[in-house]
Amino acid sequence: MESFPRLFSPFRIGSMEIKNRIVLPAMETHLCDKDGFVTDEVISYYRERAKGGAGYVTVENISVDPEGRINDGMMCIHDDKYVDGLKRLADEVHKVGGKVVIQLNHAGKEALKFCTGVAPVAPSPIPSPLTRTMPRELSAAEIGEIIKRFADGAERVVRAGADGVEIHMAHGYLVNQFFSPETNKRLDDYGGNTDRRSRFAREIVEAIRDGVPDGFPVICRISADEYTDEGLKLEESKVIAKILERAGASALHVSACNSSSAVYNIPCYYLEEGCFVHLAAGIKSVVGVPIITVGRILGPEMAEKALKEGKADLVSMGRALIADPHLPVKAKDGRLDEIRPCISCNRCIESIIERKLICTVNPFIGKEWEIEKMPQTKPRRVLVVGGGPAGLSAAATAGERGHKVWLWEKGADLGGRYRYATMAPKKENMGKFLDYLVRHAKKYTEDIQCNKEATAAAIKKFAPDVVILACGAKDEFVNIPGTTGNNLFDVKDAFNRPDALGENVAIVGGGPEGCELGDFLLTRGKKVTVIEMRRMLGIGLVAHPRFHVSERLKKGGANILMSAKVVEVGPGFLVINKRSEGNERLDGFDGIVMASLHKPNKDLAEALDGIVKEQYVVGDAREGRTALEAVAEGAEAALKL
Repeated sequence: MESFPRLFSPFRIGSMEIKNRIVLPAMETHLCDKDGFVTDEVISYYRERAKGGAGYVTVENISVDPEGRINDGMMCIHDDKYVDGLKRLADEVHKVGGKVVIQLNHAGKEALKFCTGVAPVAPSPIPSPLTRTMPRELSAAEIGEIIKRFADGAERVVRAGADGVEIHMAHGYLVNQFFSPETNKRLDDYGGNTDRRSRFAREIVEAIRDGVPDGFPVICRISADEYTDEGLKLEESKVIAKILERAGASALHVSACNSSSAVYNIPCYYLEEGCFVHLAAGIKSVVGVPIITVGRILGPEMAEKALKEGKADLVSMGRALIADPHLPVKAKDGRLDEIRPCISCNRCIESIIERKLICTVNPFIGKEWEIEKMPQTKPRRVLVVGGGPAGLSAAATAGERGHKVWLWEKGADLGGRYRYATMAPKKENMGKFLDYLVRHAKKYTEDIQCNKEATAAAIKKFAPDVVILACGAKDEFVNIPGTTGNNLFDVKDAFNRPDALGENVAIVGGGPEGCELGDFLLTRGKKVTVIEMRRMLGIGLVAHPRFHVSERLKKGGANILMSAKVVEVGPGFLVINKRSEGNERLDGFDGIVMASLHKPNKDLAEALDGIVKEQYVVGDAREGRTALEAVAEGAEAALKL
């Protein structure tokens, strides 16, 4: 019996028949080349998600105009020369039984001059909140030309053999800029009331509809609420939705936010699951075309709930399908424990700003096809030392590749330092990912032993062919007078024994660990002071969670001291220096938590020289690592075997 009957029921948008209600939404991957052409990595990425069972995949926002590229990682469709690559992509998706929709976009004032070579354009000369660049106001003639570019792009989508087209009208890009009273101050027929501000979008839909076959899906992605004081709200977006329906839209993909509200746009772990579903329900109440919902929908349970309650017809699961492209197949088969969970850390979003898409929990992005074609090697006897994220990732990957794997962990529990990250408020999915790593490693290893210390002598006796060393870092307090002999706590001790800290706690270091520990202690009723020598809290976190954890600390009543360097520590006191203000003594602390330096731990690697022929050092043992880097390095080492 199927656990999610609505989620896995077939559906139709226009002429496109899809096998279930799961949508991979358009998300930039930066896997194309710098000129916007499709690459093998792009094809591998989308093919794998189609193969994994998504109802249809949406190929990321593709530029209809070379002057509308947001960066050099944005794919292009403004010329016929791009059609062949897109056709190859569509063909590969079709070969594995998938359907593909291609999204068209113009970034407007968010386009970057370093990429386009020209000043960005917009409905009105209002600077971008992200780039601070002043755009040039479009003339009526230029608006007509951009409408034609969208129509030409849609015609190329048809020629590429795609199953549908989506127009990006959300998230602060050009069409959204025309919709919004916050960014459209025009006095002509493209500005003013809702109907006139919608004219640009309406004419795009009408032009596309005139040029594509009857029934060809034309989907519009909108921000139903911009989450800004002057921006669009749901009630006005209902009016816009009806305008788009009358113009010929086949479906509406309901999202939220613009560039000014970007910290909410891709909701991180501090925001609730399904946080935009109510917007889809509002739009669905006034139109008859299918509605697609989005907004931190991480698993099939939330997706099924949205469909069952009639709030949407289809469900976008973007980051969840980055994390595990096979989520649909696994959910349909009832293999929920095998789904690799998205942790909503937004490292994927951060990664595409400067490089290609990466994911904390999935180290194989864009390499899926390459890995699938890798020849099987002769099984080898592999010992993994250390049961943190790097070690667990290495063990599971090596075992899955057919090697015989053992894992030794000197501590009582698996998870390493990452275990403490799972204890902070709102990070339940981090715990789910750790549970997944442990289950996955146990499935593919011969044996996992905790409380088992790996010495050179023990490893020599065990006689592995390969050793993967993931034995963690050497943690040392920052060298400040008074750090010895004053009963200080490190972050690990503080999470494990919060009651031992007393009621008034100082945290020296406002990086990710310090901020999350402060949040953790505030929820336990403690008085918290965070001292950070830099000008910003949470450096090392992605912008979205950094904003939210900083707000949580402020609202929770934490005393936050920025640009303050601790120069001395003593029993219950700290001395800080705030540059021009000189030194200040802070007294009355029951417990002081000191940030630690995570130094490479290569002692065992050096001891094994001449004993083991092949060894790899990964994760914190190699250098201080984030969970993303640790998981990736563990997997990469295993793939080399």
